[in-house]
Amino acid sequence: MAVKHAETVKRAGSAARIGFGIILLFILSTAAIFAAEDTVYEKVIAHGGGAFHGYETTNSVEALNQSIANGYKIIELDMELSADYKIIMLHDWDRTAVHYYGTSFSKKLSQSSFSRLSVHGVLEVLTFDKLAAILEKNPEIRIVSDTKGDNIELLTVIRDEYPKMLSRIIPQIYDYDQWSKVKELGYQDIIFTLYALDKPNAAELTSFAGEHELYAVTMPDYMASRGLLRQLSDAGIAVYVHPVADYHEAMGFLKQGASGVYSGSLLPEEFDGIEREYYLTVSWDGSAAVKLTDQRIDRWSELVLYGTKPHDSVAFHLNQVSSCAGDNDFAQLKPGKHVLTVEISENGERKGTLTYYLWKDKGKLRVVHKKYEYRIDGVGEEIDFHTVMQNESVRPEVAEILEHSLIAKEGGHIFYMNGIQEAYMNGEEYLTVQNGGFGRLLLPLGTSLLRLGAESVVMNGGKDISILYRQEKSMIMANTSIVRRGFLVTRLNMPVTLYLNKAMAGGEFYRCITGREYLEKDGKIVILPEGKKYNGAMKDELLAAAGKLFR
Repeated sequence: MAVKHAETVKRAGSAARIGFGIILLFILSTAAIFAAEDTVYEKVIAHGGGAFHGYETTNSVEALNQSIANGYKIIELDMELSADYKIIMLHDWDRTAVHYYGTSFSKKLSQSSFSRLSVHGVLEVLTFDKLAAILEKNPEIRIVSDTKGDNIELLTVIRDEYPKMLSRIIPQIYDYDQWSKVKELGYQDIIFTLYALDKPNAAELTSFAGEHELYAVTMPDYMASRGLLRQLSDAGIAVYVHPVADYHEAMGFLKQGASGVYSGSLLPEEFDGIEREYYLTVSWDGSAAVKLTDQRIDRWSELVLYGTKPHDSVAFHLNQVSSCAGDNDFAQLKPGKHVLTVEISENGERKGTLTYYLWKDKGKLRVVHKKYEYRIDGVGEEIDFHTVMQNESVRPEVAEILEHSLIAKEGGHIFYMNGIQEAYMNGEEYLTVQNGGFGRLLLPLGTSLLRLGAESVVMNGGKDISILYRQEKSMIMANTSIVRRGFLVTRLNMPVTLYLNKAMAGGEFYRCITGREYLEKDGKIVILPEGKKYNGAMKDELLAAAGKLFR
């Protein structure tokens, strides 16, 4: 009996320990869920520093400052250690270097060498020293760190070199083992990001989140779309999805339980406040379309305000002065930039105002969301080729040559082809003519060749560019200088490069493909009509007259 009693006590003790373990696990899981419920999560985190004038994920000074001005409270930045163990904002040393900096790195750079670079040739690179100074002036801002390098080493450098910034950093971890190491360094809020995991398991992640204090879990959009978001959010875990650029896609993830998204283009006010309820759409058949971002319309009646309720009243104002109510008001608009404000009231009480910008020219009316105002500002005044030639008293012979040329200028997106003003575009963003060094300009390859008469220009995923010009096929790979045409090989002095994932090429490339000669000087380039070639005084006269087309 004594033995039986001892065994009974032993079993009872084991049962008690098992029961206690289950209770403890329940408490831990519940605590994690309650912590998630108590924490106020930002609906949107600025991805890669946020967007600046169409440039996304640049991790630049301009992008960071713009994100702060746009109201983001949490900003994700890509960080790496330089050759001298300084922290710099860089996505990686190899895969994206050419895209952002126009060059590749055979080895890591020192911080001073990195600081002499620019992002896309125009934006200032960001170091942790610069970041710390900006954070000092903006105490409400926190930074999510991301790195493709040694995470623990990088976070250790932040702790040792910038101890005052420790609470301002929300570090991401990339596997289960990193959590305790990061906690030991003194970081409080930790995000478990899943993009580096091969096959993330919902049950394993839920168990881990229940036993370890996490700020959130973040996952790529494709993982979220496969059901992992719903599984984790149903378990009470705060989840972010990245990267998300489309408003309606973001709303879809929030409905599935996401706490928020990482985005370079969606603004905080689009998730909270008046714009969460109301926004303009464009409808051609009477049904509301997607949220308006940048659209061309023919008539006022194509604009539809989404979200209106029975007791709402809506007033539209042009240039914050006059009211507008129909197509006649828009028809009478003068060419150029205008402000459209939409004032929404409920039972006579003002609820809020939406702001959009308009651009009117000889064609359709262009309407953009206020975050794309810079696109409107970049349109500029339409300059008529023939008017300039006449007003500037350009000799008819010179004007005749230029009228059948392609003309462009460094740093601008406007170009002329056959006397017609056009714009180089990358989607809805303007694509500018680049300086390739030594005074040689790089023009967007696809658009330029098509305007010069190519039947087709195609670049595949491997960056091989195939050109069909007058039924003759030519091939070149981006970031190389060898043009292949059948068995004929031509080596260029300047390679075809990539800028914003668009192929860019210098004058000699267009000469190689089309046979056209070109003139180039002082940031201007003229690709001449076929069979034309000029030097000396005529060359200078042509370039001087071409320059008068740009103000």
